[in-house]
Amino acid sequence: MMERRHCKAIIQWDKDKDTSKFPLNEWLRDIVVIFGEIVGKIIHGDAWTVLVRVTEVIDETRTNADVAFIVDEAPWHLLEPGYSFKLWAGSEIATVTIL
Repeated sequence: MMERRHCKAIIQWDKDKDTSKFPLNEWLRDIVVIFGEIVGKIIHGDAWTVLVRVTEVIDETRTNADVAFIVDEAPWHLLEPGYSFKLWAGSEIATVTIL
């Protein structure tokens, strides 16, 4: 995969995710950022696919990671330091805080 513009983040995973099972330094796919709201399992608003690369496991629920959008049209302001957003993969799975 071509190297993408990415930023550093801390990810707080939902308690049912085992962070020790995430591969280190490999881009995880099929994760989206919801820019709107979720009612039931239906997304109302925009959703952008992101890549997440876990770089270090901090503890059972937190990891350091790189986060990148896969399209240039994605809202890059979401990757500003201090910004937080939810990750979705069929259900809400984590909260990302950009460093």
